[in-house]
Amino acid sequence: MTKDLINTNFKLDGISYSQKSLVSHFKNNKPYHDFLTSWFDGNEFIIVKTSGSTGSPKSISLKKKDMISSARLTAKFFELPQGSKVINCLPIEYIAGKMMLVRSMVIGWDLNFFPISSEPIKKISSVYDFIALTPMQLEKSLDNIKYVKTVIVGGSPVSYDLREKILKIESKVYETYGMTETITHIAARCLSKNEDKFSALPGVEFFEFNGCLAINTQHLSSELIKTNDVVTLHSSKQFSWIGRKDFIINSGGIKINPEEIEIKLSKFFSNRLIISSISDEVLGQKVVLVFEKNIPENCRESFVNLNQYEIPKNIFSIDSFPMYNGKISRLIIQKNIQKLPS
Repeated sequence: MTKDLINTNFKLDGISYSQKSLVSHFKNNKPYHDFLTSWFDGNEFIIVKTSGSTGSPKSISLKKKDMISSARLTAKFFELPQGSKVINCLPIEYIAGKMMLVRSMVIGWDLNFFPISSEPIKKISSVYDFIALTPMQLEKSLDNIKYVKTVIVGGSPVSYDLREKILKIESKVYETYGMTETITHIAARCLSKNEDKFSALPGVEFFEFNGCLAINTQHLSSELIKTNDVVTLHSSKQFSWIGRKDFIINSGGIKINPEEIEIKLSKFFSNRLIISSISDEVLGQKVVLVFEKNIPENCRESFVNLNQYEIPKNIFSIDSFPMYNGKISRLIIQKNIQKLPS
């Protein structure tokens, strides 16, 4: 498998590197050096951390041959052959950043590093073939995204407002679905074509298990990957994402999906919002709306499309939403708003 770990045509910022010279290049960058040392150490597995978006991050083992298969599937699906000029602006500590490096090494791409920030391509000046972004990064990069031919966006749901903006840009933009256990994306929908449903990548099939999405893949060793995502399953190849089972609010015995409410409300507001809950003596949990920075005027007018159980009982604002690995930390927000006056 050694020859599969790095393509002889791999480049970093336009310069060719061998296995040895690449490890040496990152000798003073511990996260990259540690990952590359593990990548080339001859072991079958590599240890990666999950995102921690619904709890504490955990370490899991992934087979290197599965990471290689995932890289090849991405290159084939998005039509990114050897020599493609790509950008990485995601941290190497998590699977999305790791896989940008792995894909580049395995396929033989020219990988170019841009800042890991909310505005990573602010100083872009030439054309690139591919980039992976979080929704927040894409939102802040719309003026310059024309320099990138194919964009994948993931890590958290893309808002209604951002989807409307994507329809006006020239780049081809896909929202992807995946997780650490699936070694990033195994489904995608083309937002440039206003697609609503996620479609399976080749060799991937969807099932339902205990009310949540389960995934079978031909390119990975795992026979069945179980998730905590609630979806509407249209076929073994397509689904519509509804939300995380972990975030379901039980209010007076009624189960409420906060992410469904957020989709309904997001089209009315430019500032970020989430639906959360606080403790209630009668209901157990009551639905609340939390805005970032400030509460918009007449915001209750946006409740017109909500049913009686979805309407927030309280509205809060906090200065900024805490983030973890590019995702809003709902758990921290929920903990903080418990202390605010109702």
